[in-house]
Amino acid sequence: MRKPAPRKRAARSRDADRRRFEQAAELYLHACYGTKTAARADEFATFLRMARPYLSRLVPELIGMPLHDFLREQQLAHAQHLLRTMPFSVTIDQIALASAFGTPWTFYRCFKAAFGMSPGKYRISDR
Repeated sequence: MRKPAPRKRAARSRDADRRRFEQAAELYLHACYGTKTAARADEFATFLRMARPYLSRLVPELIGMPLHDFLREQQLAHAQHLLRTMPFSVTIDQIALASAFGTPWTFYRCFKAAFGMSPGKYRISDR
């Protein structure tokens, strides 16, 4: 009778899968940033050549949060970086589009919900 595989191996495999997933998400989001198109879970699934329902079940196992929340978190981190580094001549609406938010309104709403302040206040307070 065979012994079960050690758990460390499964954990290492899961960590490798997580890293690959995060790299794929980064590639997808950078493509969205470059074309200034909204990041969408169904387009991300197509990008990965996976069915969306399967991806939606897989992501919480790998990342610990739903796919939509993961993508939104990555977009907000990118927007924070742009707000800190871009000159004031670049408008917040331009930063919203460059962060793969479909509309500036969506960006304002999500940013305020995540950080408790508007992007404009964040931008001023961080400098």
